[in-house]
Amino acid sequence: MYAEAVVADAKSSEAWSTWEDDLGALALLVSEEHGRRFLQNTSVSIDERVAAAERAAEGTISPRGFGLLRLLAEERDVDLMDDIRQRVIRASDEALGVDRVHVTTAIELEESAVQDLRNRLEEPTRTLRMTTDVDDNLLGGFLIRRGDDVLDLSVRARLISLAATLR
Repeated sequence: MYAEAVVADAKSSEAWSTWEDDLGALALLVSEEHGRRFLQNTSVSIDERVAAAERAAEGTISPRGFGLLRLLAEERDVDLMDDIRQRVIRASDEALGVDRVHVTTAIELEESAVQDLRNRLEEPTRTLRMTTDVDDNLLGGFLIRRGDDVLDLSVRARLISLAATLR
């Protein structure tokens, strides 16, 4: 229900980026146990709870974002923030033609290799947002995650495949 309302607002006002930023900051705000408990504490007035959140956010959240926070705090639903954020990001990506891809490698890639990989993954009619990280546990190769899809091109996956073939 909350995510659908945010998506409807983002569509009608073309505020996808603002909502993504707000929800990222709000998710961070409620990710800590102390902050989450405070926001749901009905012995403190809702105005005081939202004002404290505004001070903590230091101007990084829009009035609409604080409106959502107020509603979630009043309903004691702040635990839903990350789910709301994920749903809005998926809807935003679909509306804006964005593909989010995360690449995990065994070693740090040179910029030219990152750019080559980006060129291979990017589709002409879509925008690619690619992030990378290094996992020392990979023997070699890399993993590519796009949404729920994972393409495992690691040495470990190849060895497992080879072992299965030899059985």
